[in-house]
Amino acid sequence: MQKIKFKSFVLIIPILIFSGISFYIYSLIFTTLKFDISKNKRSRATKYSYVISSSDNRILSKLSRKFEIDNSKHKIPFFLKNSFISSEDKIFYKHNGIDLKSISRALFQNIRSGYVKEGGSTITQQVARLLFLNNDLSFQRKIKEIFISLILEFKYDKNQILKLYLNNIYLGSGAYGVNEASQVYFGKLIEELTLSEIALIAGLAPAPSIYSPYQNIELAIKNRNKVLESMYIDGYISLEKKNKAIKEKINLNYQTAYNLLDDKLLINFILEEADKRIENKNDYKFLRIKSSINKDWQEKAQKISRYVGPKELEFALLSIESNTGLIRTMVTSKNPSINEYNRVISSVRPLGSTFKIIPYAAALIEGIKLSDKFEDLPRCWESYCPKNFSEEYRGSVSLIESFKSSSNIVPISITKRIGLKNIINLANSFGLGFKQEFKEFPSLAIGSYGENLLNITNVYSAINNSGKIQSPSILEKIESFNNQSIWKTKFISKKILDLKVNKKINKLLEKSVKEGTSKAASIKGKKIYGKTGTSDGNKDLWFIGSLDNLTTGIWIGYDDNKESELSSGNAAYLWKKYIAEIYKIPIKK
Repeated sequence: MQKIKFKSFVLIIPILIFSGISFYIYSLIFTTLKFDISKNKRSRATKYSYVISSSDNRILSKLSRKFEIDNSKHKIPFFLKNSFISSEDKIFYKHNGIDLKSISRALFQNIRSGYVKEGGSTITQQVARLLFLNNDLSFQRKIKEIFISLILEFKYDKNQILKLYLNNIYLGSGAYGVNEASQVYFGKLIEELTLSEIALIAGLAPAPSIYSPYQNIELAIKNRNKVLESMYIDGYISLEKKNKAIKEKINLNYQTAYNLLDDKLLINFILEEADKRIENKNDYKFLRIKSSINKDWQEKAQKISRYVGPKELEFALLSIESNTGLIRTMVTSKNPSINEYNRVISSVRPLGSTFKIIPYAAALIEGIKLSDKFEDLPRCWESYCPKNFSEEYRGSVSLIESFKSSSNIVPISITKRIGLKNIINLANSFGLGFKQEFKEFPSLAIGSYGENLLNITNVYSAINNSGKIQSPSILEKIESFNNQSIWKTKFISKKILDLKVNKKINKLLEKSVKEGTSKAASIKGKKIYGKTGTSDGNKDLWFIGSLDNLTTGIWIGYDDNKESELSSGNAAYLWKKYIAEIYKIPIKK
């Protein structure tokens, strides 16, 4: 009986092993065949090629779209295709996913060395690794890679596999795919690359961190020349073309005259806004997007952000052209090249005293005069007992004097007189209170509720535009490749405030800058309308001000809501520094 059990057990073992291997292979086949490239997170696909320009027609960014896998009409340029085939996989069109000679050679080298030293991977195997695996150097991964490669060759034709490869290969400096490498290294579309530039990009494939022209230009050129030599030997280019490409000087993106904007978050925001405008229109393959950004102002604002310290303290700045709503400057961080968070749009922070303009405006609408008196003394409303930030109290003061000193007592007294609902309704009409819904608490009047920099700056922009609010836009127009108009911005304003009321509000704002808490923003001989704001513990530091037809808001703070040792006066001073830079106004340091 025991012998029968033992024999049964011995028979079961190979059956289980075979079943396990079969299931594993089936799982690989099923996963590969069902794979949807459009949902691949590593492939940051762009729907269209684009060129983004500034308001004065200077190039901000350009990027070719990824190659369309299922569109045979979307062809890979000849030199680009053959530079990678020549340098990475010479028999690409002849093998069925794996090159047995290369694998045998690599296997022999690996056995000799005692560890995985050489890969012997075809382009198809590299695609398998890029989309399904990782870069672990192990025999197990290599076996998976071979299986997946065979399945890929069954599912796709050679040109599709090559497109998958060129769309996803990492080429250093954050560039996934040749379209991004073209942008990162040369600031060009794929179609604009020279043979020399194509060869340099192809030469990055084996080790982008080692061969990067930003790290070692001599080594990058040496590798480029190897690719050109290989292309010549394989018959893809003539001797004349090879020699001409070798002699060509490499001009990297940061060395070019127009120097593209190194701010992915800003560019992505422009593209998101463009997508909204063309959502229901034709399937465009190329767009010329004219943004409203003033490149010179943008660069100056970015430099000014570097004055903010310590290192972790963050900064955001937004400039809106008041009579159009066009965004002329948008700084989302001190470090735009590595920044992942839009502090102008996504960050909702307590507004502090910048919100006080709303209860004061509501008071003026209700007929309260600038000269009307209010008590600026410590008091409580039920259990709520606010204090002035300075802890100074002025007794009986006029409305305009209370705004100048940024009283916390008077705005709450106003709300008790005219009702919080009036305050909320006015704030809503300005576009506030939708990021964080307002509730009827007295502290609302002194900015305890949160909003983003875009919306609160647009309130001040409306006041600077005679009480008429515009919808902020970062786009001026969108055109096709042939300069055919697709979309153009329309300036539609909505009247929020009566002109007489608006003039009185501007008197409040002018007084705040001339004599009050916003004095750090004052510029001799200039009429500036603005207000500082500070949240509890100096966690959020604001200044929003207008000069001529431009309204600019600044926010300073920690992302983790930590207390700051700076004051809103620092935000006001940086506003002044920025304005002085863009308008070339001399100011005392």
